Amino acid sequence: MLIAVPSDAPGGLDAVVSAHFGHCAAFTLVAVDDGKIGDVSTAEPPAHEQGGCMAPVMFLKQREVEALLSGGMGMRPLQGFQQVGIKVFHNSADGTVREAVQRYIDGKCDEFGEAQTCGGGSGHCGDDHHHHEPVVRKPVEGKADVQKDRAITIDYKLSDTEGNLIDSSETSAPLTFLHGHGNIVPGLEKELIGLEVGAQVVVKVPTADAYGERDEAKIFDVPKSQLPPDVKLGDMLRAQMEGGALVSLIVAELTDEVGRLDPNHPLAGKDLVFDVTIVKIEQAAPEELEHGHCH
Repeated sequence: MLIAVPSDAPGGLDAVVSAHFGHCAAFTLVAVDDGKIGDVSTAEPPAHEQGGCMAPVMFLKQREVEALLSGGMGMRPLQGFQQVGIKVFHNSADGTVREAVQRYIDGKCDEFGEAQTCGGGSGHCGDDHHHHEPVVRKPVEGKADVQKDRAITIDYKLSDTEGNLIDSSETSAPLTFLHGHGNIVPGLEKELIGLEVGAQVVVKVPTADAYGERDEAKIFDVPKSQLPPDVKLGDMLRAQMEGGALVSLIVAELTDEVGRLDPNHPLAGKDLVFDVTIVKIEQAAPEELEHGHCH
């Protein structure tokens, strides 16, 4: 069985279990066979803003994860995991990934139910903030249009300029983001200002206002011995730089001796087309404004 555990950077058995399921720095993937811990790998989660609550669901399903250990989550992602066949178990204690997996092996992690969800089934994405209080958003006073500090929910389709579909809320979930805080690409964010619920717009975003140009000079080689033992071509790794900044790296090439790591965003160098419909506009909750993103 392959188990996923939300964890702090850089992941691994000795990493601290993350208190924030939806915005964890890494997923540590642990193979468990006959009650013993086997192979361990790490994976960088998808951007929460690009796919909403369902982004981590599809991300882990694609990696053939069978079980997730989490301290808390909203009903919506829980239902998503249940729909794709991933069992979610309640990890009720802090500590390391190793300790969490051992609790699961020892039968001390109960399967998630409505009582364990943040807000008891409120339906929001909710991370585990230990107090498990639901996010409460107030209606917008006055004109309810897209403005800074408002929680905006959209349906979307993301394509390249040739019409090839890259991502869609139809296969994940509507996207909720905090406007004016860089949660989405700047070229799209500025084009949504002033729109009201029900508005539909197609926005062509040039590379400079999306994920920028590719910079081939940033690609570098490292000895394979410095990479995770089970690293594979195309894996997304996360490295912590001096000063604590985290950088995402794609394994672009891999030989027996060397791994070539690419820090460019997968959509860097591309012009993008967003087909967006405004679904809901709310005033963001105070904790969302404090954290700079929607929960």
